[in-house]
Amino acid sequence: MTLVRKEVRGLEKSDLKIIDQRAKEEGTSTNELLRIVISDYAKRIKEDDAAKTLHSYIDDLIMANNNVVHGLNENTLVIGEMFKTILARLEMYFPELNDEVVRIKKNASPQEKNFPPSINFDELN
Repeated sequence: MTLVRKEVRGLEKSDLKIIDQRAKEEGTSTNELLRIVISDYAKRIKEDDAAKTLHSYIDDLIMANNNVVHGLNENTLVIGEMFKTILARLEMYFPELNDEVVRIKKNASPQEKNFPPSINFDELN
């Protein structure tokens, strides 16, 4: 550890007395207490800077996740529509399977959903 000496100007004597008193209560020196406080403050500054960087990455991940969810929702709708077309063609070409097609439609038909219109994320930038 490199020792550094720093002069603090403008410190009130009453504030210094409070710090001295706290140091005595904690069984340490005033210098050690001030060193701990300054080190903790420096650590908090570094953590705040790192948090700002992480927040931008997290925001990007949230946006990417929203894009994936939106795409999956749209794909589900398309697959549902394809399934309806396949069932309609089965009814048309194989009328003898009509009871089976009705059963499939009843049990496996995708639910109709009204999803919001596509979001153009390029407009958000």
